[in-house]
Amino acid sequence: MGQRYSDEWHRIHLRNPRDVVKESNMPAYPWLQRNSMEGANVQDRMRALRRLGVPYTDEQIEKAPEQLKGKTEEDAIVAYLQGLGVAGREAAAKSVSEGALQ
Repeated sequence: MGQRYSDEWHRIHLRNPRDVVKESNMPAYPWLQRNSMEGANVQDRMRALRRLGVPYTDEQIEKAPEQLKGKTEEDAIVAYLQGLGVAGREAAAKSVSEGALQ
């Protein structure tokens, strides 16, 4: 999913899915563009996710509140969607290129 569509496509899809996928039965989430992420206890959530296997670093957890300043829930969801599968594709491409060098 990550990086297959633009940020703007995801924003439109979240606000009114049928604007980009006519047959969609996904509900709209227009309020996400107004809900601030500032003040969210993101560090505790990231630590909990790390215990479940998400590879967050201490540095990422430390910087998270600063990175959320001025961001909405919609911004956070779009960033999450844009990251889905990207690390796996990058690792596969690196593996292929390293194999070609041997």
